[in-house]
Amino acid sequence: MRTRTPTAHLLAEGAPAAPLLLHRSENPWGASPKAVEAARAELLRVHRYPDPRHTALIDALSAHHRVTTDRVAVGNGVDEIIMLLALALRDTGRAVVNEATYQGYLKCLEAVGLRVVQVPLEHHRVGPAALMDEMAKGAALVFVCNPHNPTGSVLDAGAVRSLCETARATGSHIVFDEAYAEFADDSFTSALPWAREGGGVSVLRTFSKAYGLASLRVGALIGCPDVVSGIETVQDAMPYHVNRLAQAAACAALQDQAFLEQTRVRIATARMALCSCLDRLGITYLPSQTNFVTVHLPGSASEVTRRLLADQVHVRNATDMGMPGWIRISVGTPSDVLSLVGRLEAVLAPHR
Repeated sequence: MRTRTPTAHLLAEGAPAAPLLLHRSENPWGASPKAVEAARAELLRVHRYPDPRHTALIDALSAHHRVTTDRVAVGNGVDEIIMLLALALRDTGRAVVNEATYQGYLKCLEAVGLRVVQVPLEHHRVGPAALMDEMAKGAALVFVCNPHNPTGSVLDAGAVRSLCETARATGSHIVFDEAYAEFADDSFTSALPWAREGGGVSVLRTFSKAYGLASLRVGALIGCPDVVSGIETVQDAMPYHVNRLAQAAACAALQDQAFLEQTRVRIATARMALCSCLDRLGITYLPSQTNFVTVHLPGSASEVTRRLLADQVHVRNATDMGMPGWIRISVGTPSDVLSLVGRLEAVLAPHR
């Protein structure tokens, strides 16, 4: 009988051969204890279907983001919302994404038959002018990752404003994926003020990153009521998108902003430590406003990734994200950073 080889996420953390999981930009400190307890309490009711309308969660998100409930949709992670959005808007025209960005946009858009135009980054950053040019040419749907995955950069306030104004002026719909927003500093400008009123602008947020609920899969969209209604119409074909443990945990996580702030500080401190070590090793990296750092290892990124994997260290080779020669490294705990740097230094030694 054929069996599948266990992948890294199935191996027990803390075991003698526990892998160092630094390839999925997960939160190494986990979720708020209040969120975990809320999920545990729901185990007593697993024989009951979850609320298909996600009422309590939408109410909580509405209060947290200061929007009316008809502007909030939730789904089984941001990935599902992207797919639902693509399905809801698939008859509106062509879509636009950046090259070298999160692959979920292109996969979902192409899966539903949308024609997709990809525009390049500018010096590893999202170039607003190229996106605005596509909107002026009639693009119906535009995805922007901000903070950007995998480069970690952010758009300035002027760029966010210009993109939103252009979307409304041209009739395009622009979607800002702000999955990493909670990790960014004050230089980050959210598109939420635009998504709270009027049309043409949506914002995606997730509980998988800073809130530490990756395995429970909860994502949210804040946007105009028409778009939310379109998503919910598609959802009705397959109800119960967010399970009851996830709904309860997400509500509790939103209530524990103190834990979120603690996580932000921990990530920022560990990210600084990682960058200092990379500086010491003379490794080029991109400044990051996220919980990962993308490093440049031209000519050796694939080999370094392979050798680290052989040593139970998982990092993300960014080649398939359109960045050959680069590796994306999640920010772990301080001990994770020390372990990663030590093993990376050993792997790179023969190349120096």
